[in-house]
Amino acid sequence: MTSDTHELSAPLARLAEVLRPLAGQRIALIAPAGGVKNERIDIMLTVLEAAGIDAKLGAHARDHHRYLAGTAEARLADLHWAFELPDVAAVWCLRGGYGSAHLVDHIDWSRIPRDIPLIGFSDITVLLEAFRQHGRAGIHGPVATQLAMPGDTAEEQEQRAASIASLVDLLHGRATDWSLASTAAPTTGVAGQLVGGNLTTLASMVGTAAALRLETDSILLLEDVGEAEFRLERSFHQLIASLDEDRLRTVCLGVFEGCDLADGMSSLAGIIGEYTGARGIALYRGLAVGHGTVNHAWRYAGLARIADARLTFAG
Repeated sequence: MTSDTHELSAPLARLAEVLRPLAGQRIALIAPAGGVKNERIDIMLTVLEAAGIDAKLGAHARDHHRYLAGTAEARLADLHWAFELPDVAAVWCLRGGYGSAHLVDHIDWSRIPRDIPLIGFSDITVLLEAFRQHGRAGIHGPVATQLAMPGDTAEEQEQRAASIASLVDLLHGRATDWSLASTAAPTTGVAGQLVGGNLTTLASMVGTAAALRLETDSILLLEDVGEAEFRLERSFHQLIASLDEDRLRTVCLGVFEGCDLADGMSSLAGIIGEYTGARGIALYRGLAVGHGTVNHAWRYAGLARIADARLTFAG
């Protein structure tokens, strides 16, 4: 590995520069779900080192067990280890995939500090909701190995850099307001706790102890990847039927990367709108959250308000 950004490709060096405000901070890196390619881990570590970040890789992060990053016991051990590291500022998941659900019932919450955030998305949605339910901090944002995937075009590279920058800002206590496209908006603003994430993952947890629960007025943010339109409707039908509709104030649709949509996001918004409209729930689209290079970070369980097609973070 090298700490010289001049030895990185230009797109990777750009990501290192974006991360530089975190220089000197200790960040633990774990793989609680799917297995990770060694090449991506190595590139990611090079970028982090070039940024001056004290990156600590979990002992089992390179493990493989079927399609998982090691056994459930190994992945859980790395999670506990990460949060017990001295002076750790954040715990950053390497990727999603599948496997987070294996850990939820076995986490020793006495070993998880309340002020150190877990960062990730996709299958990590399961852990973010579990952290919320136990009063721990979470950030829905890019996974660490996305540092090894800066984008193939100049536009994608700009999008990736902006997504990583949003995470850096959030770790420094800053959040930028987001614009949304109104689909079925109320005449007055709505406010609530930000929850959600990957639609398919959330639907898969319905009926389990780790299922999404709305305990106060909530804004539900959703994204997905590679799903057919009917599968997305099936997942949403299952999810919304499991939630307390009196506490669901708004649904916001992000990027549905590589999904087979008959008429793009217009058709998906139409489908979701049939459910939300019948329940008097506001619906927005255009959220900059998803599985592609556009994936801006937000504080899970943070407070926000939506008014005039703009989402404002309150905490």
